[in-house]
Amino acid sequence: MNILYLLELEWLKMRHYLPFRVLTGLYVVLLPLSLMAFKSMPFPKEFSLNSYFMFPDVWQTVAYAGNWVAYFSLGFISILNITNEYSLKTLRQNIINGISRKDFYLSKIFFMGAVCLAATAYYVCLAFFFGSIFTETIYISRVYENSDYIFRYFLMCFSFSSLGFLLGMFFRKSGISLFLYFAYTLFIERIIRYLILEKILGSQLIGYMPANATNDLTPFPIPKGAKSMVEDASMKIFLNTTEAIITTVVFTILFLYLAYLALKNRDL
Repeated sequence: MNILYLLELEWLKMRHYLPFRVLTGLYVVLLPLSLMAFKSMPFPKEFSLNSYFMFPDVWQTVAYAGNWVAYFSLGFISILNITNEYSLKTLRQNIINGISRKDFYLSKIFFMGAVCLAATAYYVCLAFFFGSIFTETIYISRVYENSDYIFRYFLMCFSFSSLGFLLGMFFRKSGISLFLYFAYTLFIERIIRYLILEKILGSQLIGYMPANATNDLTPFPIPKGAKSMVEDASMKIFLNTTEAIITTVVFTILFLYLAYLALKNRDL
């Protein structure tokens, strides 16, 4: 089956699904609201936030805000998309109607990728919007200086979606999957990093965990002076761009492979 046909099948399932509409709407609304909230934060007069919204820094500022919004909305969408197939018995019906497990799996991946592409396109529009407003003199070279964040933003979205997809495929219940999605990213990974990896393998390796690497794709836009201090620190606080991309890609592929094994080998 071709990609467009599989995407159409997923769209027909999701377009009238209220949680999908709500989560999509929350993403669209919360991303600019989070940026405006950041812009209105009280800081000393000598410290201007305008630079964070000027080209080229606006790419990183919007990406950081989008990291949190995508974590909630896109991760939830992926979980609900697959757990509904089990709760409503539509997965079994699709297989009975002649769709192979492989095609069913691919339809989920394509739809997940399409949602992440749409989220990334919205991120680009907001970055251009805020950058155009707050940058006094716009130079093309400055506009595209940090445009690598576009790919990093898409990868961040797809990574969170893949983790949600794996949990939904493996546990099949939306409540359990959502709880574990929260618990792993907010608590369990931190425990593994600081109580296990740091004690056994040392602090240099604690950053190479899936949620941490994904977050390091779009880090907080710290001032240049503080950034140099972090880079010179003896303990590895953040992964650099290359390390974050490679680590995230490896874990994302692993998540998708494990999800495929769960679909292929377990009873429907």
